[in-house]
Amino acid sequence: MEHVENLDKFLEFFAEGAKKLGFSFQEEVLEKFQLYYKELSTWNRSVNLTGLQTEQEQAVLLFADSLAGSLVFPNNSSISLIDIGTGGGFPGIPLKIAFPSLQVTLMEPRGNKTAFLHTAIGKLKLTGISVLQQRLEACRSFKDEEDKWDMAISKAVSLDVILPYIKDILKEDGKLVVFRSTNIENTQDLKGMVIEKELPYELPYGFGTRVLSVLKHVP
Repeated sequence: MEHVENLDKFLEFFAEGAKKLGFSFQEEVLEKFQLYYKELSTWNRSVNLTGLQTEQEQAVLLFADSLAGSLVFPNNSSISLIDIGTGGGFPGIPLKIAFPSLQVTLMEPRGNKTAFLHTAIGKLKLTGISVLQQRLEACRSFKDEEDKWDMAISKAVSLDVILPYIKDILKEDGKLVVFRSTNIENTQDLKGMVIEKELPYELPYGFGTRVLSVLKHVP
């Protein structure tokens, strides 16, 4: 019974938190988010997918915050997206659930986490999403433009780690989006990228301000 109550609490916090960020979903979509949370909670007992403890923390800081990544999407949301260092699937899986036309690749080097990702994708019956078990620095340079991604996104990997390798995986007009707590201060050494914009937003339930930093190649 306690587990059912936890699921209900999570869904309540998530639905309300998402609404505060401008997102509302049909019942069947909310059920997918709830199923994803249930699977995450089950696996988290044996695999360290998140250190966040409460339903509210997970609903806001993992799930609702992931959706905020779409605030900088182009009008056409059928883009190809690679989620660098996705861990338990954030932000890639919530974005895929919310925007089914996205083509999503989840990049995660650790085998126990990729096992979870494959299981979650299967349980959620998601298509147009794949798992790449690899570190970014080991990712080969894609010679053909069509093999690269329109957008790279990351919640967990720092900008300094991503920048040296981003040109290997992004299309020429591709964008890099990173979730941050503050604006980028050092704009001098961005490895051939420039800041296109930085978008601050407020997390619900008093969890503070976050910033989406969007970078693009220098023409």
